[in-house]
Amino acid sequence: MVVYKNIFFILIFAFNLTTVFAQYENTSGQKKQQKKKENVAKINRWFAGGMIGGGFSSGGGGFFELSPLVGYKLTPDFHVGTRVTYIFSSYRNIYSGSYNQSHTYGASLFGRYTFLKFLYAQAEFEVLSFNQYYTRPEGDRYTLTNLYLGGGYYQSFGRGFSTIGIFYNVLEDPNLYYPYSNPLIRIGFGFGF
Repeated sequence: MVVYKNIFFILIFAFNLTTVFAQYENTSGQKKQQKKKENVAKINRWFAGGMIGGGFSSGGGGFFELSPLVGYKLTPDFHVGTRVTYIFSSYRNIYSGSYNQSHTYGASLFGRYTFLKFLYAQAEFEVLSFNQYYTRPEGDRYTLTNLYLGGGYYQSFGRGFSTIGIFYNVLEDPNLYYPYSNPLIRIGFGFGF
């Protein structure tokens, strides 16, 4: 008889735990949905960032690049924005020995989609005004149109983020000189406000 009483109390105790747990799950599930809706409404939609780059060449000279960007989060995963680019280049002319300087500037529009919380795919259309000085000492200025397709790693931390990606210019003309070579590797940083 004692065994039956123990089994009876164990079953009642287990039933009560299950009931309490089920009530707890229902209540917290509703709270999580409400918090999720509030978090979507509080997303910092605007962000800014960009990149700074540079390098040296073995023949003397080098380049410096400044490329700030501003964007807007249409959804938490889909971002659009614009980037302004300025590149200063200085290279030694192998024929005359003199140094030539080039100023390249332009702008671009991009769309970025993040997935799996740490990867992104991006398309970016860019227009650059480029000064090619290999043809004449004073150079020839012309316009380059580029379409970069690619993606990479996206890491968010608080209100900030960082990216590293690899892109391919699908509009590259083999008869023209470009300030970038395919593929292009970019590392950038930004913050939401």
